[in-house]
Order: sequence, then C-alpha cells, then structure tokens
Amino acid sequence: MENFIRSVNVGKSIVYFGIFGILLWIFTWFGIPLLQKYSGLETVYCWFILGGIGVFLPMLITAVIKTRRDGFKDSAYEFYNRLRLTGFRSGDILWILFGTLISGAGTVLILEGMSRVGLPLTLEPPFLNFTGFPEGKTWYLAFWIPFFLLNTFGEELLWRGYLLPRQVTAFGKSGWILNAGLWFFFHAAFGFDLMILLLPIFIIVPWFTYIRKNTWVGIAIHGMINGLAFIALSLNWI
Repeated sequence: MENFIRSVNVGKSIVYFGIFGILLWIFTWFGIPLLQKYSGLETVYCWFILGGIGVFLPMLITAVIKTRRDGFKDSAYEFYNRLRLTGFRSGDILWILFGTLISGAGTVLILEGMSRVGLPLTLEPPFLNFTGFPEGKTWYLAFWIPFFLLNTFGEELLWRGYLLPRQVTAFGKSGWILNAGLWFFFHAAFGFDLMILLLPIFIIVPWFTYIRKNTWVGIAIHGMINGLAFIALSLNWI
C-alpha cells in the first residue's frame, strides 16, 4: 500500500484542471442554453443543475477515488488526513477571517479601480442572466444550497485537498503558485471580467491553504466569499 504523497508534474496538473475546465465550459456555454430551451427553467436553475451534477460532483468523486487509489483507505483518519481535513487549530480561524477580508476587499478595490478608469467589470458570468429572486421568494435560496456545497467541497477537495499537496511535493514552496495559476484558467468559462475580479481569491485560497496545511481554510474562505456574494446578489443587495 502506498502511504506517501506522490508528486505531480506540470503536465498532469494541467490535465486535471483542463478536463474540468473544459467540462465547465461545455456545460455553461452549451448545456445551459439547451436545458433552458427544452425545460423552460431560468438560467440560474440550469446552472445549479448542470454545474452541480456535471462539474462539481464529478470533482468531488474524483478527489475521493484518487485519494483511495493512492493507498489512503485503511482508516477514516488516514483518508481525511491525506486530504488535509484533520488537525484544525484555533489559529486557523484568524487566517480564515483575514483571508476572507482581504479577498473581498481586493475584489472591491479592483471593481472600483476599473470603474474609475472607464473599464467597469460585471460580477455576473456571461452565461448567467440573474437579477435576484423576486420579493417574497427568498426561500428559493434553498435550491442553491446543494449546488453551493458541491461547488465549494468539489473544488477544494480536488484542487487543495488532493492536488495541492502533490504539487508541493513536486515543486516545494512554489507548488501553491502553480495551483493558483491553473485555478485561474479553470474559470475561463466565467469570462474576463470575473477572472480579473476574482484574482484575490485565486491567490489567497491556495496560498493560505498551503501555509496552514489545512483544506478547511480553503473551504471556509472559498465558501464565505462565494456564499455571501451570491446571497447578496439574490437579495438584490448589490
């Protein structure tokens, strides 16, 4: 049984991010219009269904399968420890709060800065036409919760729990930079505006997760930024 973390080279890293990046592109640019045409659902619900089932659930399953195939399956502790889901320390809370703060502030600064120079950016991906839930229908957020969990855990367990330690094994302290760069390009389907606006979180999540060696740090920062942003958009706060 293998009980060590194998390294992963740049080529294989690109394959991992590339496969799911292509899936994300296909389901958002082609899948959503088709599902909307034949189902009559709004684009946001098509995104929940196709993004959740077609992209993020397979990512979650891949992280689980690959971890077990690498030999980390004899006990629950061994499995969770390999994915960096054990050993949460009180100091991690401060890193999570700090990471969330500077990620959010960084995005706001980019948004304001680009607007001031006459290049306003939008917080909405080009494939999603969503202006918030109607008044009195805020309970529709319940449909978003399963998608939110699949999105956050699917990405973080595969990118940070499984791949980041392998990249660090291969490239040492610069492993997180490779992780961050490929995560940036994974979001190509979201368009230029969102890729630029999300630069802070693309940097902070891999970096802080690497520093703390704790995937919960990435899960929490990623989840809070995405969750708060979508809730604010859904309730027409922004």
